[in-house]
Amino acid sequence: MPLLKIEQLKVDFTGRRGLESAVRGVDLSIEAGEIVALVGESGSGKSVTAAAVAGLLPREASVRGTVGFEGNALLGRPEAVLEQIRGNGIAMVFQNPLSSLDPSFRVGAQLQEVARHRRDIGQAEALEQAATWLQRVGIADTKRVLHAWPHELSGGMRQRVMIAMAAMGQPRLLIADEPTTALDATLQKEILALLKSLNREFGMAILIITHDFGVVSYLSDRVAVMKAGRIVEHGPTAQVLTAPRHPYTAKLIAAVPELGLRRLDPSPARRLGESSGSNASASTVSKQRTSEPLLKVEGLSKTFVVEKSWLRSRVRTLDAVSDVNFEVRRGEIFGLIGTSGSGKSTLARLVAHLLASTSGSVHFAGADLAQFDAAALRQFRQRFQFVFQDSTSSLNPRRTIGEQLCDPALRLGVARDQRHAFELAVEAVERVGLQAEHLQRFPHAFSGGQRQRIGIARALVVKPEFIVLDEPTSALDVSIQADILNLLLELRQTLDLTYLFIGHSLPVIEFMCDRVAVMERGRIIETFDAADLHANALAPSTRALIDAVLSLPALPGEPSGEPSGAGASQRAATAELTP
Repeated sequence: MPLLKIEQLKVDFTGRRGLESAVRGVDLSIEAGEIVALVGESGSGKSVTAAAVAGLLPREASVRGTVGFEGNALLGRPEAVLEQIRGNGIAMVFQNPLSSLDPSFRVGAQLQEVARHRRDIGQAEALEQAATWLQRVGIADTKRVLHAWPHELSGGMRQRVMIAMAAMGQPRLLIADEPTTALDATLQKEILALLKSLNREFGMAILIITHDFGVVSYLSDRVAVMKAGRIVEHGPTAQVLTAPRHPYTAKLIAAVPELGLRRLDPSPARRLGESSGSNASASTVSKQRTSEPLLKVEGLSKTFVVEKSWLRSRVRTLDAVSDVNFEVRRGEIFGLIGTSGSGKSTLARLVAHLLASTSGSVHFAGADLAQFDAAALRQFRQRFQFVFQDSTSSLNPRRTIGEQLCDPALRLGVARDQRHAFELAVEAVERVGLQAEHLQRFPHAFSGGQRQRIGIARALVVKPEFIVLDEPTSALDVSIQADILNLLLELRQTLDLTYLFIGHSLPVIEFMCDRVAVMERGRIIETFDAADLHANALAPSTRALIDAVLSLPALPGEPSGEPSGAGASQRAATAELTP
């Protein structure tokens, strides 16, 4: 008998347009000790399916079908019964660990509460269990972490705490919903290795929900592919990834960027998801980049005061950026990579003049930003724009898209009046593949990929020369990611833009960038051409990032010595679909 058996699961929500179906007849089973991946695009129904299994859907959801766990039906059971099953039988790890942890309680207090609730033990034993489980998930400095607030931990550390919290009851089934989406390659691999070790040590079955096929390949035994609320394909992982039967699966796999694409086809006319022999339009053929630096950074440093104790006259500081030097040439895409906490985003905010530096200088088009008066700074803001990682939180939920695009055009003097600002907004949204009618809507009416396009449109509306792209595709599924990356390449060519591209996905960095800088502990340790990403002389930390990249399995007949991108190119050619 399967540990979990889902039969004809259907979930409907009542929305503004009436009854909307999120899950439309899903059948899925998981054996004890098995790892199954549920993969698909945003909105395909993956998380709703998981929430239905765990009994976490809102009351307005209409749920039909059957969900059996260890032979017992779950749907329709009282909350008290489900509460007994959750934690000890089924536990869940959510995508965003910061929002899942209570910011008003220390980490140790939250772990103790979970231990006491699930194990029915005293305070002292609960504290001991909390420390033990932190050690089990790879946290050595348990005393510091137990006394820390959630915001004081890194993303990878918070995710480990969430896994410890979920695994403390030693559940028979662990549901992990996008547990590594915003993590760099090394942290991602550490978290996945941790999940694999829990599976082996405790025989814990895992349902992992993801849009990352590298995660699927590394972790799962079987994979089910969802589209529009239905499972369109399922089977052993290697079989599905190397010989997909459904065109939708083939499309998703074709859109996966893998290391080696730049070596296979160094032409800047290449589009992600197309075969290397595809013909590109003239607009995507790269202009000759000049050696003239548009952005020049010299000796840039930023020190934060992270703790003060007036009684002891002690100040603790953090050197987030230390003596950084680099330049970005006009017309190029300059990549910035490094592990989480290495200082990438802080550096980006310093060069964008969103943070004041402790020392050093930033020159843009030959002018020192430190010498700018209000008028010069306004002109700089028009020429230098920022696209943020989280497209949802960077948009105002109470204002229409049109208002959020017109305001900067008026404020920075690009538009003559409101009517001209609206015309510029229409031009910007149409450039990114949206329509003028979208300007009347609010952010919540758009998907994640559409909101990211809106963020790009907001940067374009003021007609900049330079754009900082801070992890612009990290939370997007592979086909939408391919759309956004191809769009950015086309905009670079047609509008003669220069990009500083911050990312943690090395295949994306290699595909997009001309040159790459690697950050470690606030310093740039090396800079090289993107085509040299595989060079043997790279620094150890760079090599560690490369080695942590999760590749798809080789296709039948593919030489084992080929770079992983060869498989991606072959898949793209056989899929006959582009994102």
